[in-house]
Amino acid sequence: MRRRALLALPWLAGPAAGQAPPAWPTRPVRIVVPFAAGGSSDICARLAARQFQSDSGLPFVVENIAGGNGVVGTLAVLQAPADGYTLTLGATTTMSANPFLMRNPGYDAGRDFTSVGIFGITASYLMVPAGAPWSDLNALIADMKARPGRLNAGWFNGSSRIPAQLLQKLGQLDFELVAYKIIGNAITDLQSGQLDFVFIDMVAADAHIASGRFRPLAVTGAERLPRYPNLPAMREIYPGFETGGYIGLALRSATPLPIQQAINRQFVRVVTVPEVSRRLREMALEPAALDLEQAASYTAAEREKYGHIIRLAGIEPE
Repeated sequence: MRRRALLALPWLAGPAAGQAPPAWPTRPVRIVVPFAAGGSSDICARLAARQFQSDSGLPFVVENIAGGNGVVGTLAVLQAPADGYTLTLGATTTMSANPFLMRNPGYDAGRDFTSVGIFGITASYLMVPAGAPWSDLNALIADMKARPGRLNAGWFNGSSRIPAQLLQKLGQLDFELVAYKIIGNAITDLQSGQLDFVFIDMVAADAHIASGRFRPLAVTGAERLPRYPNLPAMREIYPGFETGGYIGLALRSATPLPIQQAINRQFVRVVTVPEVSRRLREMALEPAALDLEQAASYTAAEREKYGHIIRLAGIEPE
């Protein structure tokens, strides 16, 4: 959506002249994370909830409702009142990928939900156990070519499944894909050697890599990371391979605009608090202090991008 078109939308109009912005929050707020604890959405939700609670003096309760690649939790938010007191971690999987991975997820990401802020833009690592025999990405690819069908990769959401299938397609590689319901089980099997590699988003991977139990071989973002300058971007080997995404905070689009604006203002303050922004950057997540218009434009562009990526990977909606 172009900037001019966005400005023309009535729901983006500001409050009437002289009208005081609404108070928010005035009671406890629920943040639904549509994935299991320990993932990137959960980490960001709890980081933000602590700061929101500190600022307001009111409880911000994080609730994990996992299942269906984020669908179960997202639908729970859709069924809650559109009053700004039930929020969700609206990220790449639920708001950009699911519309193309599923024939009928039960919600329309563009129609039913509105982003009220973006924590930041991230990507994934291709991660292997620390004791894996592959010294770099080229060695892993060479092994998959030498032993077709013998290696495997785990996935548990869109940000882990899409790059794995994109690697199969662009590299013309034969390896097994193993589906998991939650990230923790995939990590356990990766550590034990039952899995050979996993694509895992940088926020969730950060602590695992720091532990020394795993090591990254590549990143799926547009470019190399300053923290790992010797780690190649996947697109250096396979042009067109770029699956960066985002983690954001969303709510029902039927929520009154003044409430959306109030939440956005406070969200921007939260992600720019030095301690919060420092923690996000430590997780390779660059804070993005976007207003409502910018967030709407960005999330719409991400849905379009992921439609192209999923078609490129040859993934048919289920």
